[in-house]
Amino acid sequence: MTMTTPSYKFDAGLVNVEKIAQEVVRRLVVEKSNGHESKPVYTNGTRTIQVPIGISVRHLHLCPEHVEILFGKGHQLGVYHELYQKGYYAAQEQVMVVGTKRCLEKVRVLGPTRPFSQVELAQSEAVALGMKLSVASTGNEPQTQPVTLVGPAGVISLPGGAGGGAFLARRHIHISDVTAQEWGVTAGDTVTLKIDGLRPVVFDDVLVRVKAGWRTEVHLDTDEGNACLIRTGQMGTVVLP
Repeated sequence: MTMTTPSYKFDAGLVNVEKIAQEVVRRLVVEKSNGHESKPVYTNGTRTIQVPIGISVRHLHLCPEHVEILFGKGHQLGVYHELYQKGYYAAQEQVMVVGTKRCLEKVRVLGPTRPFSQVELAQSEAVALGMKLSVASTGNEPQTQPVTLVGPAGVISLPGGAGGGAFLARRHIHISDVTAQEWGVTAGDTVTLKIDGLRPVVFDDVLVRVKAGWRTEVHLDTDEGNACLIRTGQMGTVVLP
């Protein structure tokens, strides 16, 4: 029997072995399921399901107005590489995030644009910047904090709160409306995530986010990923209510 290795094309400008390996793992997960989501299984009376995990590194989202201020009049975000969710991408554009102690350079923008701008960091990065951040689900919640962004064409000071700001992203899982119905969950519910391996961890309070067409994927930040030695493309077990 002859076995063939899947062939994938990558942008020549993205020669990063780790990123390529992660993307291959992601695509193999999709191919293995033949385009269909896995089904929950019952184990000792508990419903569980295997899901892919994405480690979300520091990044920001921008509204169209702020894109033009930071990068110039009429500027539109360019695609650096596509993300796991269809229609979403890491943009070519990067900015400097300014804290009270120091700055983070080359923080990548994710596209497409949003109604308001927000900066998502891990706790270790917030401490390094001298910022005291709270956990939030989106960047316009009351607990988000002011932050300054510096681009090649201008500077933006996000006010925090309803005007957009910096925060620690609440861990969450993206699922489609079809998957939500199959799992018996709705947007705003929470599930538990179990990670096996050298440093097994159980993450409670994983927020469920639902949108038609979304692929199933858990998002953890870099601190959470490092705590259990897991990387993008690896699998975890969701315990359903």
